[in-house]
Amino acid sequence: MYFRSIPKVKELMIYAVILGFLGEYFFSRFLGMYTYRLENVPLYVPIGHAALYGRIFMFSKESVVRKHHKAIEQLFAIAIGIFATIYLAFFTDLFGFVMTICVFLLLLKRPKDRLFFYAMYILVAILEIGGTAFSCWKWPETAFGFFDFLPSNNPPSGISLFYFLLDISCFFIYTQINKKVWNRLKIFRKN
Repeated sequence: MYFRSIPKVKELMIYAVILGFLGEYFFSRFLGMYTYRLENVPLYVPIGHAALYGRIFMFSKESVVRKHHKAIEQLFAIAIGIFATIYLAFFTDLFGFVMTICVFLLLLKRPKDRLFFYAMYILVAILEIGGTAFSCWKWPETAFGFFDFLPSNNPPSGISLFYFLLDISCFFIYTQINKKVWNRLKIFRKN
């Protein structure tokens, strides 16, 4: 996937591997937010973050997706709302529900980012459900295993909120390293 990507996506994927590695150690090992089966961070995980990031980036740029982005965004938003509500009702996943609300709130004023982040939410939910079902990692019964007033499911439904930190960080690094290109794009968008 890396070799088939355009240069921008390749660069973003490299940042995702580096930040994914650091983030995994910080959230898993340092904060104890979740635990991997062997109590380490498997080497495939940061690479998986890059593949996830790159795939969603490429999906959101596909011509057919861009042509129908409003309908896709609406469908994804409804699916996300239903998913988080089911997790809240049947699995007492208040932590995931609160994070899902945060996702919607963050995207209220960012309509250009909705397609990307809604798609990211859905793919992350699928991967998290699969990873926890196969006992690759486990989430505590409350938020971070610390906040008893925020019961959580394994996995919490809105955990993609933390993936957004990775996405935003990769994009921020890209804009800082490629300031000339980024400034030209901003000028182009204004005209």
